[in-house]
Amino acid sequence: MNDWRLFTDAANEERTKVAWHEVLREIASLDGQSKTLVHAAYEHYLDFVVSGGDNGYVLIQWKENANDQAHYVLTASFLEEIGSVSLTTEGEQIHIPAEWAIPIEKAIPLIGDLLQSCELKDNAFFQWVLLEKETRQ
Repeated sequence: MNDWRLFTDAANEERTKVAWHEVLREIASLDGQSKTLVHAAYEHYLDFVVSGGDNGYVLIQWKENANDQAHYVLTASFLEEIGSVSLTTEGEQIHIPAEWAIPIEKAIPLIGDLLQSCELKDNAFFQWVLLEKETRQ
């Protein structure tokens, strides 16, 4: 799994042949100011986007690109719905449901497993919610 394409807003350029642990390091460095977006892609199969970093919270998205295109967002089952929160992404404030704001220190182990296996895995604290699914013909 050392063939990721990686884009970060901090570097503002795409790198290729990146190891998964390097992607993970970039995600862990999100700060909500100068580093607010990590977009990793594995071949043409999937896209993984982590954004934010404001106060230690991030938005985590996963998109599979196969015969069916599926777009997921990670939600925290331990957070109660409290409305929306604001995260910074590439200089813009985005408002998301509060349960989509994931504490980065809790998400890093899950993200590490994802990047190593390229599979969405069940977790007691988090769940993947399907936002949209499109069947290609």
